Amino acid sequence: MMRIQKNSLSGLCFLSAITLSINPFRVLIINDMMWHMNIQMPLLILSGVFITFPEKFNFDKLSRLNLYGLTSFILSQLILAYWMLPISIDRAIINWKYDIAKIISLVLCGILIRLSLSKSTLVMEIFFIGYFLSMMIWAGNFYFQSNERLCNVYSQDSQQFTGAGLMLIGAMLTLIWISSKLKSQKWS
Repeated sequence: MMRIQKNSLSGLCFLSAITLSINPFRVLIINDMMWHMNIQMPLLILSGVFITFPEKFNFDKLSRLNLYGLTSFILSQLILAYWMLPISIDRAIINWKYDIAKIISLVLCGILIRLSLSKSTLVMEIFFIGYFLSMMIWAGNFYFQSNERLCNVYSQDSQQFTGAGLMLIGAMLTLIWISSKLKSQKWS
């Protein structure tokens, strides 16, 4: 039952996200960077986080390659770092092949994040989650404070709203992660 609920949530996030890449809704991510980075990209990652695979898929043979979730943490960080670059965001708007690559890679990123969190230790989570969230807040601050337009396809106002949104999302994720760790320590 829980698997069906998670897959429904994953499907809802995925459909909402890809709708933004299809006309007529594509105009939202073309005209406003906030729709692209603060709404579509997190929905794609969430769809990967919530997806559950049938029990017949056995990933035990891959466990040796992913001790303590280290490999999946590194791969997810690489994907996230790539999609925070302004040139990557521009390419996803201009070229549909990059948009498809964005969709696939961010869903994969969500799967990798979930996999790494299930195998990692608290110290590794502090390192990787702390690194990513601080990078997200820093990138948001950079988008917000920059006097130059970093993405060629978006206006500077749109860039600044997106930066503020990234900082807000980063702060919220930090609080959610800390409260979940405190709650798990309390009940374990």
